[in-house]
Amino acid sequence: MSKDDEKSKKNKPKILTKYDQFVIPRLRDIPVWVREGLTDDEIAKRLNIHIWTLGDYRRKHPKFAEALERPTKWETHVYPRLAEIQQWFQEGVDSGVIVKNLGIAPATWYEYIDKHPMLAELVKWSKSVIISRVETSLLKAATGFEYEEIKTIIEEDKNGKKRTRIEKVKRYQPPNPTAMIFYLKNRAPNEWNDRREILIDTKAAELERKQLFLDMIESDVIEAEYEAIEESNYTEEGIDESDA
Repeated sequence: MSKDDEKSKKNKPKILTKYDQFVIPRLRDIPVWVREGLTDDEIAKRLNIHIWTLGDYRRKHPKFAEALERPTKWETHVYPRLAEIQQWFQEGVDSGVIVKNLGIAPATWYEYIDKHPMLAELVKWSKSVIISRVETSLLKAATGFEYEEIKTIIEEDKNGKKRTRIEKVKRYQPPNPTAMIFYLKNRAPNEWNDRREILIDTKAAELERKQLFLDMIESDVIEAEYEAIEESNYTEEGIDESDA
């Protein structure tokens, strides 16, 4: 190629594609549209390109694909609400209800627990807190406890004027036998469990039966008790004894 050809090639104007004309100038706008919730079809219309062209550009141009990347539900639905999730677990809310509150599928919930140690630790810790609270309440019920009962009393004087009086009474809740039994069976099962396992050595008994059977087969004479019965002939008229 001659120098004149190279020079003319350099001076030749570049043909602009639709990507150069419509997409590159709007690369900063596209992430904003994505956050606003626009679909790919709506974004394509704003860029004056066909939806198929948008898909083609996404495959060919990494910057465009990055601009179109949508946040996951972890970023939009779960991560911003970690404090609420912790509170729900501490209140004893079931995970199925939590999933509905977050607006995600159960499979997505468990996928995020596997992928994000932050969520896994939160779930584990929150469940341990509620379990600890239940154990404390069970122990109190098993050992007995004092509590304060508050009553709000509305009184009316002779003139019909009403006044409110708060009355506090200390009471004692005696130990609950059912709670005591449940606690002891779970905390000290070896001493308090009603279940008793009885192990019977059946192997020795089986060997003894087999040996007895072999002894009977190998024996030349098998003794048996018997009783001799005298034979008689019976006729229609009566008994006809053969030796008569």
